[in-house]
Amino acid sequence: MDVLTDLLQRSRARGAAFSHSTARGDWGIEFPTGAKLAIHGILGGEAFAWTEDPARARHVLPGDVVVVRGPVRQFMAHTPGAGVEPFLYHPADAGAGPRRMRFGAEAGDPTTFFCGAYTFDGELCAGLLAGLPDLTVVRPRAGSSLRAILDVFAAEILGDAPGQQALLDSLLDVVLVQVLREQLAADVQTAPAWFRAMDAPAVGAALRAVHEAPARAWTVADLAEEASLSRATFARRFTGLLGVAPLTYVADWRMALAREQLRDGDAGLAAIAHSLGYSSEFAFAAAFKRHHGTPPGRWRASKAGTVPQMYSEISTP
Repeated sequence: MDVLTDLLQRSRARGAAFSHSTARGDWGIEFPTGAKLAIHGILGGEAFAWTEDPARARHVLPGDVVVVRGPVRQFMAHTPGAGVEPFLYHPADAGAGPRRMRFGAEAGDPTTFFCGAYTFDGELCAGLLAGLPDLTVVRPRAGSSLRAILDVFAAEILGDAPGQQALLDSLLDVVLVQVLREQLAADVQTAPAWFRAMDAPAVGAALRAVHEAPARAWTVADLAEEASLSRATFARRFTGLLGVAPLTYVADWRMALAREQLRDGDAGLAAIAHSLGYSSEFAFAAAFKRHHGTPPGRWRASKAGTVPQMYSEISTP
């Protein structure tokens, strides 16, 4: 198992919010900031997209995908720095369902686009999205699988068939995989350390082993054996690429998995401890408190009932 696959399998869209918009004339939109990831696909016309600084706006054309890593202020308009109105409070088309939005004037060439607001299950998306800038524009190649998926996605948003939410969630997952592949591969130098390390034969082998068996009582010697290196050479290469020592990475990954289980499940501490390779719930609780400064039970209670705020007003038809 590679690290990207592991993170993607644990970070999936559930109940994401979607919209299809048409804008004409002079128009500008400020999108909500609550989503961890927002995807805007340009279907027709043209627009400018930016986050905090309109001077850095990106010109987007049909087929382009704008990916915004939140939470951050994000805008789209007919020209950089145009006056904007809040997306959330703009009325939908009468009788067209809450996903159909209109902005600007009644006349003029239209710009059409769809939006998907992504909230993740689990606690693991920070590492997954770390390689993305606040705003990324991906221009799929003609005939690429990403272009084909975007066509299906756009068509499905305009429908209202049974099972639509589940299908849109799944399609958004596919869009995210394709976008991450293209962006991370296109700019390897700014990609997260774990992505760069996967291509290092020795270190990549150790990373895959940790993600395949996080509960194993790993030692530096064990990981060095996976990498077919001496302990000293492996530790030096691993730390140089990842920025942390091998066993620190193992501990950090276990704590990320622990947070995921505590926040999104109802498993007891003993079961969580066992799944992560701790000898007892007391050993797990002690490790969690050292790592986070608070016991796992208290951490879980502090996260209970927290729901990401995003396009909630238009999330369901």
